[in-house]
Amino acid sequence: MARPRVCVTGSTEGIGFAIAKAFAVSGARIVINSHEENISALAELSKHSECHFVQADLSTEGGAKHLIEQAYEKLGGLDTLVNNAGTFTDVDFGDLREEMFDRAFDLNVKGYLFAAQRFAEMVSNEANGASVICVGSTNSLMAEKNSVIYDSTKGAILMMVRSLAVTLADRGIRVNGIGPGIVETPLTKSGLDLGETRAVLRGQIPLGRIGDARDIGGAAVFLASPEASYITGQMLYIDGGIVARQMSWDPTN
Repeated sequence: MARPRVCVTGSTEGIGFAIAKAFAVSGARIVINSHEENISALAELSKHSECHFVQADLSTEGGAKHLIEQAYEKLGGLDTLVNNAGTFTDVDFGDLREEMFDRAFDLNVKGYLFAAQRFAEMVSNEANGASVICVGSTNSLMAEKNSVIYDSTKGAILMMVRSLAVTLADRGIRVNGIGPGIVETPLTKSGLDLGETRAVLRGQIPLGRIGDARDIGGAAVFLASPEASYITGQMLYIDGGIVARQMSWDPTN
């Protein structure tokens, strides 16, 4: 059986790297990506499987399409695209500026859309279990104070997953999403280490721990696999139970 060919955007660290590693360990041939060159990530993943790196800025239509074209060429085709590259902006609502909006929506939304568009164009004639996976967030469903732009981008990703799933179904391409909760990554570690933040957050997560990036990788491999062949248009929340928990009337809880 042919080894899956997978492109993961924004994948040299954090959740993207964990997803790429999970695919590599499972035997997939992969292309990783960042807007900056990262030799160490390429070297680490190459220990597990064939791995290539493509430098591209996913905040532009041209950069997104360039990545897909290069990944297709390097792997001789593509089976799965994982849209993961993203950023966040958390500032007081009154301090939001147009450039913050543009930066977040360009990378978190526009990049996903045009990477998916080029992927669909290139694989449509040979789609056999092809899939797109978009990394969203629990913020796709639940708002966070002073996270208006980030929350809005992640809400857009939820609807993009559903709309693309319907739009691409007749081409044989499934589209699903993964919604991580609070996950420790290089991007979130400094915030988690502030004061009692880590303990406060753990107390609000039913499973009682901060997520690890490795918690996300296996879900992505599953959603791309034949075992998920009847799953499309879904967002799988990997959050320790955050979105399942209602407000409590118990003052001790």
